[in-house]
Order: sequence, then structure tokens, then C-alpha cells
Amino acid sequence: MTPAKNQGQKMSPVIALLTEIKEEHGPDFGKVHSFCEELHQEVSELGGSFYVFSLKGFSDEGVEGFYYDDDEDDWKKGSLPFPNVIYNRISSRRTEYSKGFKGFLNKLDSLGISIFNHRFLSKWEIHEFLMKEEHLHPYIPETHLFTEPVLENMLNQHDELYIKPVHGSQGRQIIRLVKDDGLIHASFSPVQPKELSAFTKVKSLARALSNRVEKQQYIIQQGIQLSELNGRRMDFRVLCHKNDQHFWKVTSIVARVSAEHYFVSNIARGGEVMRPAHTLSLIFGKEQARQQLALMKELALETAEAISQHAEGLTAELGIDIGIDIKGNLWLIEANSKPSKNFEERGTKIRPSTKAIIEHCYGLFKS
Repeated sequence: MTPAKNQGQKMSPVIALLTEIKEEHGPDFGKVHSFCEELHQEVSELGGSFYVFSLKGFSDEGVEGFYYDDDEDDWKKGSLPFPNVIYNRISSRRTEYSKGFKGFLNKLDSLGISIFNHRFLSKWEIHEFLMKEEHLHPYIPETHLFTEPVLENMLNQHDELYIKPVHGSQGRQIIRLVKDDGLIHASFSPVQPKELSAFTKVKSLARALSNRVEKQQYIIQQGIQLSELNGRRMDFRVLCHKNDQHFWKVTSIVARVSAEHYFVSNIARGGEVMRPAHTLSLIFGKEQARQQLALMKELALETAEAISQHAEGLTAELGIDIGIDIKGNLWLIEANSKPSKNFEERGTKIRPSTKAIIEHCYGLFKS
């Protein structure tokens, strides 16, 4: 692999993806492995260079990583030039908070290397960013950090609550609380609802939840009566990317319909991906579905802009989850700074999100 940018001469960029790599039986890039193959294919066709590396492969002398050898149709390990742009897909929050990672970011800064989506954003951080934008307030469910007094107060105001880990993902460890006829019922994700004994008092509920909520920080979020399709809960994942001019655009939208008897719609929890226009038309009719999709795109773009303005570093990719209640109102459920690559069909074509990432890389390289 040869450098794509010589001293004093701009050519095509060297683009690198940073992630964890297993090497027992050849390189394994985990959940982004096939995505890396797409990135290589598209970057190569544009005349650039692409490789994958881990933190331990980066040093003052250069980078040890993996590049794709088209002749042998396989990933090869090699000593590679410093990249011009790095796309961060590290999957460990602990790694991103480490001293080693902070030193790595400082080194990139001194070398003039751009990195984007440089760390996970927690649910509480994102909530605080969005609350700074008054025009977004009508779309944000009431949300607070978990404490027993807050739990009691919110149960007095709402019949349904969601308790979510601040650093959670893929619908794991979410607790749903529902008030019914003076009792409070609790169920857990990812398992199918197995209700605890019904609680009459908040104190006894808080005691039962203490083992979970004391191990890590949680938020409490107002439950929204979302639209359902044949009794299955539904929301929408809107994928947003910055283009080469650093403006946000919507790359794709999918409807996510929960598995039967589940209260989360995440694909990792058995949810199903459907076409948003068709799904909305079944519930609201074609005309209202068109209007809602247009509003959804607008809300997602405003949300992405707010997050990128307030978050440190460069943010260029966000998965924004939007719900629609039974009256047709939009709600911002949450946003993910490292969205899954499992929403778009792979097929033989390069996916829109892959093209969008590369477009942004080229924009950073030229700027």
C-alpha cells in the first residue's frame, strides 16, 4: 500500500477506520467487518487508500494495520502511512475514557490528522445538549437522572416510564414501569416481559431495582403512547451524516417494529425493519404519512445539528430514534453517536451510509 498524499502535494486521501481487531484466525473487525470491505471498495474506486487499525497499532513511526489486497481478495497486515482522516468505530466506552486514548487524540492533533465521532455520547449528555435548544423542547420526553425521589415524582405524573442505562445500547437493560389500577408493574429488556410482583409503594419498587441502578447511572424517561402496528411497538431510525461541505443530510430512514410481546424495537432484540412510508400509510394514510416523513427528516436534521454544535470534537454521523404517538405527534426517543450498520440491506451495492462517510472524509481532507 502506498501513501496517497505526498509532502507538499495533495492527491487522494488515506482514510482509516479505528476499531478493535481480533487476529486469531485472520483479522476480524467485529460488527463493522463487512462495512470495512465496502469502504475499501468505494475509496479504491475514487483513487484513495483505506485501511483498518487498532489503538495498539498506532505509534510515532506510523501505523500497523490491515489493508485489503484485491489480488488475493483478503486483508493483509502491513506498516502503513499516517492517515489523513480517521473514522472512529471503537466499541468500548472504557477505552475512549482511558489515558491512552486521550494521548492518542493529542498525538493526532499535533500531526494534523482529523478524527470524527471521536467518542460515544451518553444518553444524558445528548439530553442536556438538546435541552439547550428551546425549539426542540416540545419533542423531548420528560427525562431526569434516576433517584428515588425523582422516580416517585415521575410516577405521580405519568402512567408509563422507561428507566435506561446512561451508557446503554441495543435495547439492553431497559426497565419499563406501568401503573395500572393502583399497582406498578415492572418488566425488563431484553427478555420477554417477566413481571416482578406488582408494587403498591415506590419504596419497595426502588428496593427491588436497587441492584441494577446502583451499578451504573440510569435515566428515567416519560413513556410515550407510541403508534403500533398490529399491536407491535414502532419507532423510526433516521441516519444522518455530514456531507463534504459539513452540512447535515438524512441518509436513510427505516421503521423499526418490535418483536411480538417486546417493548423495545431494536433489531438486536428481534425487531423488524420496514419501509417507513408504507408503515406510516397503514396507520395514518398516505397523505399524512408523507407529511410526517418530511417533518421527521426536518426534526432529525435539527437534532443532529444541535448535538454536533454542543458535543466536543467532530460529530459527522448520528442515528436518531423518533417515535410517533397515536395522535401523530413526533417524539425524540434518543440519539446514537455510533449507529449500527445493520439497518441497510448490504446486497451488492455500496450502501448510502458508506458513501456518506467517504464523502465526509473527502470533505475533511480538502478543508
